[in-house]
Amino acid sequence: MHQAHVTNFDEWRATARNLLSMEIAPEQVHWDAGAQISLWAEAEDAVVGDSAPSSPCASRRTKPQLRVPAQFISLARAASCFIDAKVPAEKWSLLYSLLWRLVRYDRRTLSLTTDPQVQCLNRMARAVSRDCHKMKAFVRFQRVCTRGTPANSDAFFTAWFEPDHAIVERVAPFFAKRFAGMSWSILTPYGCAHWNQRVLSLSTGVPRPPAVSDEYELFWQTYYCHIFNPARLKEQAMQSEMPKKYWRYLPESVCIKPLASGAAASTQQMLDADRTDPLRVRSRSSRVREAQDTLRAQNRQ
Repeated sequence: MHQAHVTNFDEWRATARNLLSMEIAPEQVHWDAGAQISLWAEAEDAVVGDSAPSSPCASRRTKPQLRVPAQFISLARAASCFIDAKVPAEKWSLLYSLLWRLVRYDRRTLSLTTDPQVQCLNRMARAVSRDCHKMKAFVRFQRVCTRGTPANSDAFFTAWFEPDHAIVERVAPFFAKRFAGMSWSILTPYGCAHWNQRVLSLSTGVPRPPAVSDEYELFWQTYYCHIFNPARLKEQAMQSEMPKKYWRYLPESVCIKPLASGAAASTQQMLDADRTDPLRVRSRSSRVREAQDTLRAQNRQ
């Protein structure tokens, strides 16, 4: 029996190549999973991947070129973020078993939608994708310190989030692009992402920090109250898109219960109110254009 210890996708890929080159069947490998570690986080301490052996199975001989469908690489990379606390190494074993079948038997294995291993791979990839979507939607930054003068402040923001899977490395580039003008850290138990407006870096996970509050909480609450439409409230659908387990990250969540409880009365109040002018927006736009034309005329004089 061969032992293989991996902690991220790139280590698994390098190890799998070595195992395939030695023609070691999946049932002859015992996979062991350590804590999920980002490749970026350990880059300063060790070199992993093709250039260094990552398990006792590593071989120095030339590795053959392996060609697998691009779909498998995409699904495998997503599934590598999946966390199963009961059997943490199961995903690595499943990925190698599917890789073995793709390389040695049938490149169309992934098209077997009723195959239990293919179904498991797709299920893990979907779970990771759903977790990424929720993290993008429900991370809320809070200002933790400010340096400099009010006119030239240097603010730093942090956010705490508890994803179900090790997705920080996968999602961090989205936040770097979305909040490029802020310096921030996103802290999670499975890894942390840091952005200083120039460089994105990752580090290992941390315990939950003490809760803090800032002035932006009021903005979130005001925004949510203004976009809330009591006539369109569907609590079951809302909780399907915004499960309660995420509410603890959302400053606006304190508004949900009072708004929902008063939705019926607010709707009736809207029905009883006088009919609004359907041309009110057009009228306001006309007045704005007239004011702009007046200002332009004054500036030309």
